[in-house]
Amino acid sequence: MEIVRLGKSSADGEPNDQKTADSYQARKVETAEELERVQRATLYNGASSQESSSHLNDAAGNESAEAAYAVFRTQATERSSQSESESESSSQIVGGVWIAMQSFIERDLHLQIDLAEHQRWLFAARMMPEERSRGAYSVLLRKLLSAETTSDSTDERGADAGEVTQVWAAINPANHRSVRAHAGYQIATAGRIHLFRIGPLAVAWQGRSSADCAVTMSPKWTWHGSKSPIRMTVSPATGLSDSTANSV
Repeated sequence: MEIVRLGKSSADGEPNDQKTADSYQARKVETAEELERVQRATLYNGASSQESSSHLNDAAGNESAEAAYAVFRTQATERSSQSESESESSSQIVGGVWIAMQSFIERDLHLQIDLAEHQRWLFAARMMPEERSRGAYSVLLRKLLSAETTSDSTDERGADAGEVTQVWAAINPANHRSVRAHAGYQIATAGRIHLFRIGPLAVAWQGRSSADCAVTMSPKWTWHGSKSPIRMTVSPATGLSDSTANSV
């Protein structure tokens, strides 16, 4: 997996295709009903995931927190006759993506990603098959990055002065669709990691690394991954100041 940082790059801005702009809206979801719809669209049951991994969070003394963003399919006729909120409420959630704060546990790999205060982890991104390759995911990702990233040292999220709120993700190089979808938003990389799991055994090792950001994994393997997962962090490479590493 390639560990990449996503941000508002040259791909950011309004969609080039006006039809795409008229057909999709995206925002963070808040209600239980909408969260359930995002869970169905992304095939990710956040509630059960957190419940099953609660003992890991307790052991780490760090309760994970998650949020979801959804993309809604709307019609131009709806937008012309209804307010944005009314149009969204009557439209269909056709995809979504999740972000984690503090920590995220990849249960299938027995991997726990520990996040700094100014870091977010993007995961479980999925579009309904009939909506793929139509620009909907770009609308969704653009909205998330606009809402979650900031370079303001007085940011209300509590990031320290000089720290930029970062969104990180793991991209599987073999998943060409995912590589293409995120290519225009990849602004930095921390390198590549490799993991495999057989039953309770999980093993991890690092591949190509970045000169700017470092991935740390400890331990390198575990026999008890459900209770003691491999833990991963992303931080500035040794010898770089925070401001330098965060400016890439």
